[in-house]
Amino acid sequence: MFAYRNFVAFLFLLTVVAGLNSTRVKADVLGAASAKTPRAIVSSWLELHRTGNRDEASALTTGSRFHRANVLLSPKRSEGVRIARSLGNGRAAAVVTTSPDKTGDGDQVLLFWLVRRDGVWRINKSEMESMQVVDERLRGFMESGDVRWDVQRHQLLGRWEAGAGDPPIIVGIACGSRLQLDKDNHYQLYAWGPFPPDNDFESDDVLRGVWRLANDRILMSHQGQTDESRIVWLADNLMVLESADGSGQATYQRDHAVSDSDEGK
Repeated sequence: MFAYRNFVAFLFLLTVVAGLNSTRVKADVLGAASAKTPRAIVSSWLELHRTGNRDEASALTTGSRFHRANVLLSPKRSEGVRIARSLGNGRAAAVVTTSPDKTGDGDQVLLFWLVRRDGVWRINKSEMESMQVVDERLRGFMESGDVRWDVQRHQLLGRWEAGAGDPPIIVGIACGSRLQLDKDNHYQLYAWGPFPPDNDFESDDVLRGVWRLANDRILMSHQGQTDESRIVWLADNLMVLESADGSGQATYQRDHAVSDSDEGK
């Protein structure tokens, strides 16, 4: 009987120690997460999930039963998953990953929804959906009016082409335009009328200058002034720019004919 009591006491002590360790782990994880963006929180969760650190990964969530990524995504499938897009406001955020694999219905991606509690972003919901469904939900999220894209500089590099619209810097509507954003912070912009030239970036009408990214806005210098355009939509191969006053937009698609080695020349 005495041995049994000692055994029960030992088990109780182990439970208490495990609980204290779990609480300490959660506190450490949340402390480290306090300065992280939604993009960084999901990136951390993916890495912890991939390496089997369940307690640490769980600490980055609200504990909601609607967070299903840990069930939908096996550690093996998560090896190549990266953050693709992120947007939000001060209260909620959405983070989209790349596809873990290919399915018969097309690319399936993970969509994470985060909320900000006690100054820390936490994952509240996650699901796996087609890119079409994800885009529909992101557009609905943006209807709140104060949602902004968390843009990474590397997402913008390269050459983009737009049809009729209101391109940056140019006054008035153009029939089309090409915009190249280079790694060395220089840009080239050419807008045309009914027929573009064969090699538009050698035209005398090409605008050239320096560009930089400020949150969700692209700032381009020209003739001593700075033109500001806000990114109102962003996908792998699509970027919609809106003028600072909201009076015009241009929808750009990535030009895959230009190789990475050509950028920045």
